[in-house]
Amino acid sequence: MSRKSNFLLFTTSFLGGLAAGLLLSPTKGKQNRAWLSENALELNRWAKIQRRMAKRKSSQELQKLRKNIHQEIQQNIPNLYEATDTIPLSGDNILNE
Repeated sequence: MSRKSNFLLFTTSFLGGLAAGLLLSPTKGKQNRAWLSENALELNRWAKIQRRMAKRKSSQELQKLRKNIHQEIQQNIPNLYEATDTIPLSGDNILNE
């Protein structure tokens, strides 16, 4: 399963459990609504913070990956300008005359 489907499954399970808990709780509906409203705002703030942190972390990881790929390419593929710098390019040597 992908992370997206795992997250969707977790979120759906959480919300289903929350709804079942509210329906089966011994407290009155008004108290449940007040509690739910208060905690929903807090959960929304937490989710926004987590989203920002995930975006920042993924951006940093992407930059590291780009840097590593660039370094590996430079190490494994020779620079043709430097490799051919010492080759004489006169017309006499081309035809072996």
